[in-house]
Amino acid sequence: MLLITVNGIVIRERQCGENDKFIDIMTDKCGLMEVFVRGARKITSKNASSAQLFAYSKFCLSKRRDRYCIDSAEPIKIFYSIRQELDKLALASYFAEVISYASMLEENRYDEILRLLLNVFHYLSEGTREIKFLKSIFELRFMTEIGNMPNVLGCAECNMYSAEKMYFIIENGTMYCSSCFSQHKKCTAVSINDPVLHAIRHIVLADFNRLFNFRLPEISSDTLAYISENYLITHIGKTFKTLEFYKTVVK
Repeated sequence: MLLITVNGIVIRERQCGENDKFIDIMTDKCGLMEVFVRGARKITSKNASSAQLFAYSKFCLSKRRDRYCIDSAEPIKIFYSIRQELDKLALASYFAEVISYASMLEENRYDEILRLLLNVFHYLSEGTREIKFLKSIFELRFMTEIGNMPNVLGCAECNMYSAEKMYFIIENGTMYCSSCFSQHKKCTAVSINDPVLHAIRHIVLADFNRLFNFRLPEISSDTLAYISENYLITHIGKTFKTLEFYKTVVK
């Protein structure tokens, strides 16, 4: 019998019979893992708190045949408040669906993705950052961590670092200054000002300890939200039902 120990967040759960369930855990070492939890729905279950939705726990897992099962678990942080407010629950569910789908992509940086999710869940739980702000950070940084970082270091033609107005092309993740963009007018682009440009650069390039340390005016925040969402959907190549639900909740 193989035993492994991982830290991870439960991002999905599915009932199995009366008392058991399967959970999907985003882990630091093995990426997304499907795990069987025996007796999880019983009041006396010793693993109930550790295996609940959006719990961050230390799991000792045993592998029997082709299935991982919880041998023991210890909760590290229970993000219970996320489940108490519908807008937070909807956004967390969207993050979970994105991660579940992208887990099929190879060579993901599992530890960095888990760290991103932990940070976003922390601020979402504490309510110290706007939901739209957290959504944009997750989308752009997640795409960066799975190898789809947009090229925002400068104009793709002349390498100009910044201008009064720049244009970001979502389809190929490149940016042009006003002069160079005249040659690419057939492309669908978003006009961005300096605050939005600096925000995108910060999200994709900053260390984690500084990632959430910036602010944007509301009008710039709307532009960032449009770019981040459409960049993720375009380059992953999929729409998400949880995103549509989130939009109905936050209207």
